[in-house]
Amino acid sequence: MNKAKVFIEKYKMKAMYFVYFVNYESQQKNYQLIYPGELVKYDSQADITVFIVPYESQADIKIMRKNFPN
Repeated sequence: MNKAKVFIEKYKMKAMYFVYFVNYESQQKNYQLIYPGELVKYDSQADITVFIVPYESQADIKIMRKNFPN
């Protein structure tokens, strides 16, 4: 399986998915979209762009910090 190339957007409207960080494995949802993956420096290099949201109800992807691409 290829690694997803992920870019963290600064603006919510430019993101493909919204991400929220959870504390437990059982809370994760749709995390396979970006895990395993790697962060890229530019949005032109990315397969997926994400925006980190402050509330769980806003998220498309819920993932643990240890599983987030680095």
